[in-house]
Amino acid sequence: MNLLSKITALLLFLISLSYASIKKENDFFFIPKEKEKIIILTEGLTEDQIHNIKVYTTRALNLVLDAFSSLHRRRIILKETYSYIDGAIFFLNEAKQYSPSYLVYKQIEALKKRYRFFPDENYTEDLETLKIYINEIAGNLNNYEEIKSLIEKAIKKAQYLDNSELFETLEKIQNMVKIPLIDNPIIDAQNLISIAKDHLRARKYKKARQALEIAIEPILKISSRENLYVALAKEYIHKSYKSYLSDKEISLLYLKNAIYAISKAYSVSSSENKDMIKAVKNQLFRMKQDFNDKNKILQEFQLLISQLKNI
Repeated sequence: MNLLSKITALLLFLISLSYASIKKENDFFFIPKEKEKIIILTEGLTEDQIHNIKVYTTRALNLVLDAFSSLHRRRIILKETYSYIDGAIFFLNEAKQYSPSYLVYKQIEALKKRYRFFPDENYTEDLETLKIYINEIAGNLNNYEEIKSLIEKAIKKAQYLDNSELFETLEKIQNMVKIPLIDNPIIDAQNLISIAKDHLRARKYKKARQALEIAIEPILKISSRENLYVALAKEYIHKSYKSYLSDKEISLLYLKNAIYAISKAYSVSSSENKDMIKAVKNQLFRMKQDFNDKNKILQEFQLLISQLKNI
């Protein structure tokens, strides 16, 4: 037997010994079973987006508090206060870009610009794409059915190259595509900080402080209160509802994720929403127990989605 054959035989012998040892002493080895399927959203509102929104709104909150503090000093340094205010506005703009509505808003903006230059193009495919983007964030759009109706009418007209009302329809949709739990607090905070900046220019320091103080609350709602977790729960609930008839296993996983998100929301919720969030949490647990009762579950989904519009 040549040297190469001897080495090969030795290696095979060692492998067989290792395998036998593993089988014999399996108490010392963990052979993982098939992992449980985990749902990770890659569309709509994701955990990564929530993290980024929290990071930027927390940075904005700190700068608002710095500006507020600087306006309480005996000697106010305007340049420093302006830098705090401008920084807060900047970080809120960064946070806004991670809202699921931002991509839809920018898609519509680009479509409107194209229409101005090329009014006779066939925009059917673009509108179909826009419809998909809007459907992906439907769980957090209180007026989704109205938006869906508008875009479907626009698609039918575009198929016949009738673009006479396209620009106006796109503007309507653009103004309606807002996620109340995310977009509204950011917009409110930005407006209040801008008002504070105007008062600062006019040397009305007391009014500037008051505007900044009011701006703290909407920032808190998304940086450290329940808004983002409720928005995530709404996303999961809607996807659970939509997938129930086609894939019950996936639907149940979405429901479990919704329970996880709403539990987080409850733990950090403000007193005004705590009871309502607790009721949603309890309802989700009941739905999990009755998940195979199709008629009951579908009714529960519809009721729950309607209730969540009030948060």
